[in-house]
Amino acid sequence: MTKGRLDFILDGLGIKLVPVHRRRAPAESHARGTMQEIRGRYGDGHLVFVLRCIRQTGGNRDELWSDTIGAVSDVLAQRQDWALQRPGALLGAFDDIALATLRTDAVARRPWPVRATLRTLIYQELEKRLDAPVRLAV
Repeated sequence: MTKGRLDFILDGLGIKLVPVHRRRAPAESHARGTMQEIRGRYGDGHLVFVLRCIRQTGGNRDELWSDTIGAVSDVLAQRQDWALQRPGALLGAFDDIALATLRTDAVARRPWPVRATLRTLIYQELEKRLDAPVRLAV
């Protein structure tokens, strides 16, 4: 079987896609469909940055769940200014965020959709770290 464009992109990030019937190992993901969705909607550059936010930060290296990848993508699509104006600060913020813990919290809130709940939790954590507090005039 020949490799597709997505597989070549993932090779450069040290990620391997595996079939869902096989247990994931470190640096492996079942999220082919989610990654294809992100590529189709936002392009390869966006997908690469999303995956870098996960793979190249703190203890998040192996948080390659489809819900997590999708939620990070959703946040970065909404707040493009973080990625465009302060990519280093954004990656640094992800160093301080435990995506596994946030995903566990989102899963515990089922039947609400995990990706949507996780998106909100990630956004709140990034907002605390990247947006200056707004002071109200008294």
